[in-house]
Amino acid sequence: MDIFTLIRQKSETQPDQLAFSDAEQGDNITYRQLIDHADKVAAGLIKRGCRQGERCGLILAEGAGFLISALGILAAGLCLVPIATFLPRQEKESLIKAARLHWLYHRNRRLSRLPYAQPLDGQNDEDFRACAPAYIRFTSGSTGRRKGILLGQQAIIDRLNAANEVLQIDSTDRIWFALPMADHFIVSILLYLSRGATILVISEREYWRTSSRRWCPTVTYGSPDFYQALTHSEIGSLDSLRLAISTASPLSPRLALDFSERFQKDLNPALGIIEVGLLTINTRPDKLGSVGLPMPAYAVTLVGEHGKPVQPGELGELQIKGPGLLNAYLAPWRPLSGLLQQYGYATGDFARADADGYLFLAGRGKNRLQVNGVQFFCEEVETILNTLPGIEESRVFLDSNSQTLSAEIVGSPGTAEQLTELLLQRIDARKVPRRFQVVKSLARTPNGKLRRS
Repeated sequence: MDIFTLIRQKSETQPDQLAFSDAEQGDNITYRQLIDHADKVAAGLIKRGCRQGERCGLILAEGAGFLISALGILAAGLCLVPIATFLPRQEKESLIKAARLHWLYHRNRRLSRLPYAQPLDGQNDEDFRACAPAYIRFTSGSTGRRKGILLGQQAIIDRLNAANEVLQIDSTDRIWFALPMADHFIVSILLYLSRGATILVISEREYWRTSSRRWCPTVTYGSPDFYQALTHSEIGSLDSLRLAISTASPLSPRLALDFSERFQKDLNPALGIIEVGLLTINTRPDKLGSVGLPMPAYAVTLVGEHGKPVQPGELGELQIKGPGLLNAYLAPWRPLSGLLQQYGYATGDFARADADGYLFLAGRGKNRLQVNGVQFFCEEVETILNTLPGIEESRVFLDSNSQTLSAEIVGSPGTAEQLTELLLQRIDARKVPRRFQVVKSLARTPNGKLRRS
């Protein structure tokens, strides 16, 4: 079984159900139309000479055209490699070469054959093809070089099943999708379509009020920035909403409370890991600051520096066993079998669990600092800084020249002396930055994450 066949089967049972709607572009596509259009794309690809198992990049603007083209690539039996249009040209070219694409589907749906199609695995792509390759996604590169991650057909299906055990998406759902398709395609777009739901894209704020009234969304899926804008918009009530999922970056407790007060609905932070899938979701409003419980399909162990599981409240690295893990890393090729440790895949994310098993993220291993004998994560200090008056966001780092703990701050935070005094009331003095710099904005990756490198 492959993911496109699952979507095709759903279309056969509900051909006239709306699959996709874009309020801004006026696109309304039923499941029958979606499959028909995708089949035509697939037929064109095969006619041009595309062969099953080859890698095909996709660079198209967000919307119906992107969705149809992506599904057409999958329908043709190719491995889909979406590349966001907002990436700089040099970065796009780097990803194209790293994936060693055979084909590129781009501008006005034009197909180009590429000269980069060397084997990925050192075995003339035999190991690659053995995975039933379906999807390659690159990490954000916030701490360094982007890594390519391969998912086969079974890994995708397993991920969807694991997530939907909790999310319970079905054909009655109307999902307000507010993230880039090129970055959020597996346990989002493909999940919704394989369960027969309707995907709503309402990008422009001028359409929010009328579109939400018309479609009555049951699920929202977006970043904290989206929910911040939604909370302060003129949109009316969201009485139809049963699940609001916040992902892509940490959700502040203040925003969770503001959203709940505004709409009388909980805002549920979730942790998605490219190598794993949707790992956790927090459905407990009394567990502010937590990313929630792991999905039932996953066994999550927090492993300490000694290599053994830690106790509740202690810091450990998330290691994961379960369905849908990546098949391999690319460039260089590293299969899953060579990545697993005693307790599963080591994520590089560090967290603490409370007595109920709810996870509280501390930070990425690469963002761990040691200053004056104390170890801590940049994210720990940023979380506190971002709650102080006048601060919109912050980035904590160790200055490479002076080796001074420093912070960049967006907003109007007051004097350095005032910031220091407030921080000393909340955290160990050794974690307090010695230098603060107010900036207009923080450096980010093209995907919107803080750039740490």
